[in-house]
Amino acid sequence: MCSPHPSADRARQAGFTLIELMIGVVIGLLASLAVTHVLVNSEGQKRTTMAGSDAQINGALSLSTLQRSIQSAGYGFAATPMVIGCPISARWNNAVIAGFPASLVPVTITDGAAGAPDTVRVLASGKTSFSVPGRIIPPGYAAGAKTVPIASIRGIQTGDLMLAASDASAICEMFQVTGDPPDPTNVRRDDDARWNPPNWPTASYGQGNFLVNLGSPVDTTYSIVNNALRVSRLNLAAADTQPSYEAVELFPDIVNLQALYGKDTDNDGAVDTWNNVTPVNNAGWLQVMAVRLAVVARSSQFEKADVTFANPLWDVGTIGTTALTGLATCGASKCLTLKVETVDAGWKRYRYRVFDTVIPLRNMLWNS
Repeated sequence: MCSPHPSADRARQAGFTLIELMIGVVIGLLASLAVTHVLVNSEGQKRTTMAGSDAQINGALSLSTLQRSIQSAGYGFAATPMVIGCPISARWNNAVIAGFPASLVPVTITDGAAGAPDTVRVLASGKTSFSVPGRIIPPGYAAGAKTVPIASIRGIQTGDLMLAASDASAICEMFQVTGDPPDPTNVRRDDDARWNPPNWPTASYGQGNFLVNLGSPVDTTYSIVNNALRVSRLNLAAADTQPSYEAVELFPDIVNLQALYGKDTDNDGAVDTWNNVTPVNNAGWLQVMAVRLAVVARSSQFEKADVTFANPLWDVGTIGTTALTGLATCGASKCLTLKVETVDAGWKRYRYRVFDTVIPLRNMLWNS
């Protein structure tokens, strides 16, 4: 049976027109663009947030690692303040040891030129039990002798590295304990092809001089290399192998490290001066009571546009900082500029965070 309205049936069967389809496609594309834009922005914010969290973790861990290490500085020899700063003389197979500490000092700051990262070196005894200086008693030690008479051998064991010291102006000579002391008042030193060349130590030490027990010395240097915090440690693991230094990367995206000595120049028990001037004598080292650190962590996210427009500032306050160069006023305080603009050409596309702390040198304070 034929429909009384054939034209209406054809209209119902014709579907969408080309214009209607194009409008639908445009609407779909606009919706897809809006969704994509939201997703891209959301993912970018997520990456920025995660990268910022990583930077915060790396910065906090870097500062914590430095703090733990510096707190132990001077352990084992700060108890004999009169020898702090003495030049260290050590031999391996009768040859100078490359990179070995030049002086008996708790911490050394090497200033980076023109705002470049500093390096911080920490020296301490590696005794895990305890380390106390041994006072040499009569008849004393004659150059080349095999034993050193001391008041007590408590804490001294075979294999410990010892420093024979008289005062800060004289050389401190290192030797190794080669056998269990024959009695409670002697430390034994036999000639060998490692730390004890013949007739070593070369000086004589009498009553009032000391043996400093370094055990296996803790000698660590912290620096910034390839935008990461790196540590170099003295390695004495192999007894018959020349001492060496091993470098390990600790935390990435650390782009600057700045350090200051805290000094008590008026001997009132409180830090009154902050600077990076390394002491040159015993009196100067006895003034060093603390270390102040600033670590700059960088986010790993390279942003699409500039997000940092100036180098970050380190608020150092106003107490004891007048001698510092490069100070700028920041509110009621004083700040130092921490350069990050030299890290790479795109430094403005990264976010930065400054972590700082003051670390008391406990071993120096306890014996001041």
